[in-house]
Amino acid sequence: MQGKIITTIEDIAREAKVSISTVSRVINNSKAVSPQLKDRVNEVIQKYNFKPNSLARGLVSKRTHTLGIIIPDISNTIFGSLTKGINSICQKMGYTLVVCESGGNQEKEIELLEVLSDKKIDGVLFAGVNVNSVVISEMKNKDYPIVLVTREAVNNEGNLHTVIHDNEGAVYDAMQFLIEHGHKQIAFISGSKDDYSSGQKRLEGYLRALRENHLKEQDSYIQYGNFSFDSGYKCMQTIYEENEELPTAVMISSDLMAIGAITFLKTTNLQVPEDISIMGFDDMDLASYFTPKLSTVRISYFDEGVKAAKTIMKLIAKKASPPSIQYIPHKIIRRNSVIRLNSMHK
Repeated sequence: MQGKIITTIEDIAREAKVSISTVSRVINNSKAVSPQLKDRVNEVIQKYNFKPNSLARGLVSKRTHTLGIIIPDISNTIFGSLTKGINSICQKMGYTLVVCESGGNQEKEIELLEVLSDKKIDGVLFAGVNVNSVVISEMKNKDYPIVLVTREAVNNEGNLHTVIHDNEGAVYDAMQFLIEHGHKQIAFISGSKDDYSSGQKRLEGYLRALRENHLKEQDSYIQYGNFSFDSGYKCMQTIYEENEELPTAVMISSDLMAIGAITFLKTTNLQVPEDISIMGFDDMDLASYFTPKLSTVRISYFDEGVKAAKTIMKLIAKKASPPSIQYIPHKIIRRNSVIRLNSMHK
């Protein structure tokens, strides 16, 4: 190789006696290049076994072929499924996915948006906690496209591309399932009050079902957790201790909290579902292996990730439709933790 070291596309261009942009077009296959020039460039690339990095490939396209995703908790299996769905599209499209954990802290989420901007990221999938006016303002200032996934902006502020499941509608349907099984006294273990999508919207679904079925709303039947096992345990304990007349069913905003609630009830003389039926949300893998097997709302977070990734790829290619909310279907799953009440049940 006559002592030459070829490490950049500038070296390739010099050796092939073409412009840098011509080399980039050949590498990216982005625009037509005459067969003679293409052969000349490829000959040099093969001669020196040159492997272009993402920045080199992006000189013409202005892309790094890298996406970022911001999630609150990397250990949560829901975000694992979501990330797998996103990454399945990234791999097909030749993209690398950078996973960033915020801990659900808004300041950290804003900081990560800036860090990803510095990394010249092509786009960001945002699964942070509360998409309010502060976060939206930061998003609007970024020079890359953003798609909300599993989250929606408060009151649809900002008119952002969003891929999510219908949180209010899913809980409403789960409540209808419980009511159709004879339950009229139904408690609710909610997510955080600060979480608009998975907290407030699911609570709205619960309350709407009560109103439309002319059922009484009781403050002592509503508790707020944070989607963890411990919070489900503690919320169920509070409902048990503070209500002389216990609910016949509890609608719970996540499977993990539902498992925590059932674990508490196992410390009492109450049986699930014979005394209290439990309905979860998510259909995580553990739901079908726990005892009793958990009735729940199935959300395909993998499919949600796939749709979000396809949406952001269209944005990057400037082929996207105007901003809208795309809903992933949900499904009520009946297992062993919900029982149909008979007329003698009190």
